[in-house]
Amino acid sequence: MTSTVVELPTRAPVVATRLLVTVRDPGTRQYRSVGFLGHENDRFSFAYLRRELARDGFRPLPGLARAVDGPLQSASLFPLFAERVISSRRPDRQLSLDALGLPADAAPMQVLARSQGQRVGDTIELLPAPAVGIGERVAFTFLTHGVRYLPESDQDRITTLVPGEPLRFRADPANEVNPRAQLVTDFGDIQLGWLPDPLIDVVEAIDEQRLSVERANGPDVGFHFRLLARLEGRVGERGLFIGSDWETA
Repeated sequence: MTSTVVELPTRAPVVATRLLVTVRDPGTRQYRSVGFLGHENDRFSFAYLRRELARDGFRPLPGLARAVDGPLQSASLFPLFAERVISSRRPDRQLSLDALGLPADAAPMQVLARSQGQRVGDTIELLPAPAVGIGERVAFTFLTHGVRYLPESDQDRITTLVPGEPLRFRADPANEVNPRAQLVTDFGDIQLGWLPDPLIDVVEAIDEQRLSVERANGPDVGFHFRLLARLEGRVGERGLFIGSDWETA
């Protein structure tokens, strides 16, 4: 993947109204997309991808078995996802929100979009799924994966990054888990983590890319929250989440 760095006139807004729900396969260690979580007009929705329902060995997510018959809607966030919002009872809540650049009163979808909804030892991750048309500007954030596997010197570089600092993607064809993997690096080619695999196709569909630091943190926040990156650009002719692979039940 070639990342073309261009200057956009203004920073596009990041609006989290839809998230891609992914699950890590214990065999391949790769995340696969299983459905969409949405929030619009004060209603939450969840729908499975048709290809996930047709997969051999399909098992519904906890509490979302009824969605196999079509999209579910609710006035409140589904329990599976609500338990992934950083709890007000957690002593490290403010530290986590600060690491994500969020205010204390951040809405649940905002928290899920930035934290990716991960919990220690968990296999579910929520990723941005912007509903943006062809030719329109798009912006979203993502946490880099695999920081714990980087050399210590590269991990130390994350601490020195500043918001707005430009970054870039670099192909990682020797990656044992996924030969299509994309590293995130600074302009000195220091490794800062990996793009989440389910976002590879999304990123490849975006033109005029500008990748930069949204938030960088020290080791006190844990590996997962070390680097929050921001990608901006324009949706290319391929479009985002278009085609049979993204049809929902």
